[in-house]
Amino acid sequence: MGTRSAIGYKLPNGKIRAKYCHWNGYVDGGVGQTLQESYQAAFKIGRMVELGDMSTLAAEIDDCVFYGRDKGETNVDAQDYDDIIVFASIFEGCEYFYVWNGNEWLVSEGNLVFNRVEDLLEVLAA
Repeated sequence: MGTRSAIGYKLPNGKIRAKYCHWNGYVDGGVGQTLQESYQAAFKIGRMVELGDMSTLAAEIDDCVFYGRDKGETNVDAQDYDDIIVFASIFEGCEYFYVWNGNEWLVSEGNLVFNRVEDLLEVLAA
């Protein structure tokens, strides 16, 4: 069974554009670390989210596995949500929620408290 996560970014109007990721949603050694190390540019983040729901996240978009692009599935597009609370409630089966706020990655472990991914990775590395 996968460690599910949702990945999104904040739009200029305050909404969250987001999608689902099935595998390895963990902060350390998983989606969180990959986002922190490889997805710092807005155009790359946007492109990754716009490709819709995914099976696995990799450092390079070409190496990611997307349900639509790579598996031919439909109804897997990224969606817009009114705010971060709606975003987290829609993806309620996920263990982790990641949001790019325009400056940095934030993560919630399902409790609607968002922390900086960078801070958590430092704590986990200590």
